[in-house]
Amino acid sequence: MALNADEFVPGHGDIQTKAAIQKRLSDTEAKREKIKELVTQGKSLEEIRAAVGDPPPNQGRGGRGPNFASFTEVVYQELTAKKGA
Repeated sequence: MALNADEFVPGHGDIQTKAAIQKRLSDTEAKREKIKELVTQGKSLEEIRAAVGDPPPNQGRGGRGPNFASFTEVVYQELTAKKGA
């Protein structure tokens, strides 16, 4: 966001405006805060996925590449990791 440009060309996808990138960043920050709040409440990953509206995780992609962790799963793991372990 610190770049002084009106449009951005990502490595994948369509050209994006600064406003679109700002919205995406804001939405991502809000989702992370919601996940953090739910982790603090002791919710499970499955409960958190449902609460933030994530689709069920892909089960076997039919040989179309690896399954990567979702944003929700990565944040959950980050927030629940034991420090110094």
